[in-house]
Amino acid sequence: MAANIHDVAALAGVSPRTVSNVVNDFVHVRPETRVRVQAAIEKLGYRPNISARRLRQGKTRILAFAVPELSQPYFSELSELIERAAQRRGYTVMAAQTGGLRERELGILREFGSHVVDGLILSPMVLQADDLMANRPSVPVVLIGEQISSEAFVDIAIDNVRAVHDLTGHLIDTGRTRIAALGAYSSPGYRSADLRLEGYRSALAAAGIPFDASRILYTDQYSRQAGHRAVHEAVERGLDFDALVCFNDVLALGALRALADRGISVPEQVAVTGMDDIDDSAYCVPSLTTISPDKEAIAESAVARLLELIDDPEADASDIEPSFRLITRESSASLR
Repeated sequence: MAANIHDVAALAGVSPRTVSNVVNDFVHVRPETRVRVQAAIEKLGYRPNISARRLRQGKTRILAFAVPELSQPYFSELSELIERAAQRRGYTVMAAQTGGLRERELGILREFGSHVVDGLILSPMVLQADDLMANRPSVPVVLIGEQISSEAFVDIAIDNVRAVHDLTGHLIDTGRTRIAALGAYSSPGYRSADLRLEGYRSALAAAGIPFDASRILYTDQYSRQAGHRAVHEAVERGLDFDALVCFNDVLALGALRALADRGISVPEQVAVTGMDDIDDSAYCVPSLTTISPDKEAIAESAVARLLELIDDPEADASDIEPSFRLITRESSASLR
């Protein structure tokens, strides 16, 4: 039978309350008493009931992190950074994925809406602000990404319009003028795709390049397969383009494969760019020019702000805009 707090107290010659004070690292315990209790704990192999202690304190010290797909490199990299940031602060992270489905995103709000966790970091793909208000959980929520913009919730996202504007402008600076955009969403309501398309169009307008709707390549998901399929179909129908602005890196990886399959050289005939700076972007051939969001800052900000809201629900709820930078690699070498 496992030792309990009374067994430790009896062996150390102290009260159970003193054992509890040592376990909880209270300062008002005499050093010699603390040493004696710790020795008894070690000898008996006593393990405190962490769950019961957390319930008494009113906190689980568990955070939830919900994203569309953990298999997506961006989200898996971000998940690791969030877990590290939480661990440094004494918290555990439960990760969940929604598949980008409305019912699953609403289900996450219900599942984590009680005190199973202390707070939720959510990257929604389809929910709108009204959905979140109508199903607001009882625990604090911090949002990651551009999907929902609401004064009622902290949102952490880079400036996607400016990021894609800069990315498209880079291609224009290298001599490309027939630039296609890959990643406009087939179904309505995906704000990230809309913002990135806005950045693409604004860069063309700033350079005096007419917008050509035929160069918008639509997808139903952000995956290598979707990128490969969209570019293959564009080449098949004879689309004239000398560059691709892909709305994330995995789309770009699929595009690179499709271009190689068709014997189109990158960057000599078509330049390719992505977004997110996932690990693969530096190691594919050619290496991929991309927008690199400060993922570490996103993770640190999300955890820090969530813990502030856990401690004080009236804490600052203003949005956070992390920085990003353009990383130029082989896939967009200049023609000039």
